[in-house]
Order: sequence, then structure tokens, then C-alpha cells
Amino acid sequence: MALPVLNKLPKYDVTIPSTKKKTTFRPYLVKEEKVLLMASETGDENTIARATVDMIKSCVDDDIDEKNITIFDMEYLFCQIRSKSVGETSKMMMTCPSIECGHSTEVNIPLDQVKVTMNDDIKNIIKLNDEVSIEMRYPSFHSINSNQHLATAENETDIVYHTILCCIKAILTEEEKINIDDEPYDDLITFVNNMTTSQFNMLKDFVAASPEVELDFKWTCEGCRKEHEIELRGLQDFF
Repeated sequence: MALPVLNKLPKYDVTIPSTKKKTTFRPYLVKEEKVLLMASETGDENTIARATVDMIKSCVDDDIDEKNITIFDMEYLFCQIRSKSVGETSKMMMTCPSIECGHSTEVNIPLDQVKVTMNDDIKNIIKLNDEVSIEMRYPSFHSINSNQHLATAENETDIVYHTILCCIKAILTEEEKINIDDEPYDDLITFVNNMTTSQFNMLKDFVAASPEVELDFKWTCEGCRKEHEIELRGLQDFF
């Protein structure tokens, strides 16, 4: 005898921050939650990101472009799906920052209030000189997760450097547009290494201004009864 099919899942509306495209999603299932939990237990950021993208692709109705989905789109969609799957709040233990107290308090994080603020004043075309400009893109899951130099980076300087390189989409001249994905990565390294510090800093500033999921909220310590404010930023804070 065939087992019954459980649960006709509801659908929820969501707008993808980077594209403003509207789509719908369903809550995740036990099989998908299990993969997320196993990824979380590894503590490895790449493993967690991979599991998160796989879950999003399963739950969102429209096709998700795995190669181009931005980090902040991924984080935002994760929070929206999780809020409809296990509740609109997530429990987190907060330690009172007061030296005299140090009490731990269980706090409910309102996932439904997570937001992404897009800064329309940030331009993705950066002019290096009169002949050459750079077209930038926000960090994507694919570009970050597939970069072997980032995977083997041993210090913060290398991480920042290769993250910036991942965000270069094209080199623009008066005659042509060179798609960086079609060029050897070593050639891109050589190109960037020949920049002046001020030119490179313009690229760095663009990446530093990348949107991210964020939530600012206040909580009260159960020990000293003082109110505190916390800022949550990025997937690790919400996972």
C-alpha cells in the first residue's frame, strides 16, 4: 500500500533584492533542513553556503542562477524561507556586555524583520583613467566559492585582495569590453597588480559597500535588566 503524500505547502511572495524580481517560495522540508543542519555542524563557510544555495534552488519557484546569485540575495532568501519553515523568530543566546553582569539571556531574533538596504548611489562602472574603466559586480556565491586562491588564502590581506578580483566583471576600453570570466585568472592578477593604490582603492570601496542582510534590534538582559542593542550582519549571524 502506498503511503499518503503529506502537506500541501503554502507559497509566499518575495522580492529578490539585487534584481527587484518578484517570485514565490515554499517552506523547506525535513530533508532540506537535515542538510542545512549537517552543513552547520561542519562550521565550514563554503559548505554552509553550498547547502543554503541548494535549499534555495529547491524552495524558490523561479530558476535561481547559481552562477550569478549574490551573497546578499542568498542570505536574504535564506532568512525568508527559514522564517516560514520553522517560525518567524530564531532563538539565540546573548551574553550581557556589562563586565559586572555577563549573564546569558535567550533572545528571539525576528527573522521577518531582516532587510537588505540597496544603495542606488553606488555606481558599478569605475573609471581608472581616460582609456580604461572597470565594470564591477557584487560578490556572488559562485565567484567566491569557486575561487581557489580564496580557498587557500592564509591571511586577511589575501582574502580581501581575491574577493575584490572576484568582483571585477569586465574591463572597458574605447574599443572593446573584455569579459573577465573569459580570461585567465593570472592575467587578471597581473592587470590589478599594475594599478596604482588609488585605483585599487576605488575597487576596494565598491566591494566594501556591498549590501548585506541586516537586523538591528534591542534586547533586555535577564540578569541586570539593562537594555542592549545588537547588529546582526551576514549569513553566519542568522544561521
